[in-house]
Amino acid sequence: MSGTRTAVAEGHRLTKVWDAVDGLTGLVSPLVAYHLALRVFFLHGLRKMQEADPAPSWPTWESLVARAGGQGARQPLAQLLSEVRLPEENLQGRSRSTEDIVSLSPSPAAERQLGALVLALDSVDESHDLFEDCLERFSTRHGVRGEYYTARAITELMASMLAPLETDRILDPVCGSGGFLVAAAQHVAAGPVTGHSPALHGLDVNNEARHLAMMRLVLHGFDADIGLGPVDTLHNGLAPSSFDVVLANPPFNMPNWDYNDKLRNHPWAYGLPPKGNANFAWLQRILETLNATGRAGVLLAAGAATGSRVGERLIRQRLLEDDVVAAIVALPGKIFRHTKTAACVWLLSKDKSANPPWGRNPRQQHVLFIDAGRTAERIASRQHVLSQAGADRIHRTVSAWRGIGAEAYKDQEGWCRSVTLEEIAARNHDLLPTRYVKTIAPKPQSTEIEALTRELYGHFDQATQLERRLRELLEKG
Repeated sequence: MSGTRTAVAEGHRLTKVWDAVDGLTGLVSPLVAYHLALRVFFLHGLRKMQEADPAPSWPTWESLVARAGGQGARQPLAQLLSEVRLPEENLQGRSRSTEDIVSLSPSPAAERQLGALVLALDSVDESHDLFEDCLERFSTRHGVRGEYYTARAITELMASMLAPLETDRILDPVCGSGGFLVAAAQHVAAGPVTGHSPALHGLDVNNEARHLAMMRLVLHGFDADIGLGPVDTLHNGLAPSSFDVVLANPPFNMPNWDYNDKLRNHPWAYGLPPKGNANFAWLQRILETLNATGRAGVLLAAGAATGSRVGERLIRQRLLEDDVVAAIVALPGKIFRHTKTAACVWLLSKDKSANPPWGRNPRQQHVLFIDAGRTAERIASRQHVLSQAGADRIHRTVSAWRGIGAEAYKDQEGWCRSVTLEEIAARNHDLLPTRYVKTIAPKPQSTEIEALTRELYGHFDQATQLERRLRELLEKG
């Protein structure tokens, strides 16, 4: 009974925390409010680490609580929180939201609300991953295109599909808030303990996203190279043949990507990407950075798999002829909060022969198709997520196909199929999984056929009797 009371009390404390965050969004823009809140949650999660190894470049939780309580409040809370950022020498100027945070300081009402958040959080148990919860909450309620956040279910699924090793160099070229890097490192950490950690690298064009990624990785206890400043990886490219694993969720159907001659004249290995849509530009940039046995997981709009424009078909054809496409997974609809666009996960590999990074099963000249469109789970009236059961099944299927683990792969009607490049070519190089994975209606059982036959004959008898009766009435008339 005491455990129930404790849980209820903790729930009330968490409600006060989120009420304070909502109150802050009423006083400043939601973007600034959540960046302030994320810094508060970061320092709250960091306090145990700071007790053992203080980080002089960041304020401590105690200093935050002291100012929120009115003691030593010379430096406003918002200005203090703006110091929670990457070291100055690693930045090329301040990000816009950091400037907004500093300029927020003179607002007394916002300062009071921010203090209320700090004091509400001070009594909350540290076991809660509130930084993650805050990211998801912002993405759900206020995000525009979800640039900073990819749902944990998706990052964990894609990391499991890639199966990174402890010796791998891992990159996310559009890292946002670092979700794929955290998921990849956690996947490695859950495996056999060898004393090695993967080398994590993240790049992003947005400084504030880099700050969030850094904080998120620190809270999870992972080291990563987030670059010396913001980098536009689509336009500036990446170090060629450098990485074992790349995970990415680039912007869907990004228009106006080819705005300069440098991009248009780039020697695209598989063809010039279509004007007005950067999907295949991202895909080729990612392939450029993989080493000879590298593999990548890329989340793309479903149109990239099935677009009918000549340029798109030609690029897909060349990708297939080079045998770098390993698997395509069609995800359920409505699981992305900021777009109704359907999406597929592309699993790419520079080497599908039997080898340690890939697996035991050689899969040259084959592509695995998975139709996971029916694995969504409804959690609210208009909100769906990829179900855990669905994610687990995708992971098991891909692992079995590659030859990772003990499970043997087999095609499953309505779920997955391993298809030859010859068959894909016959379908005009269309890569949409539903074209290859079809659900066939089950054949009725013999007992069901007999019952339906008896019912049909009964209707025939009834019709014959009705016809006879009608004739008699007509003859009497």
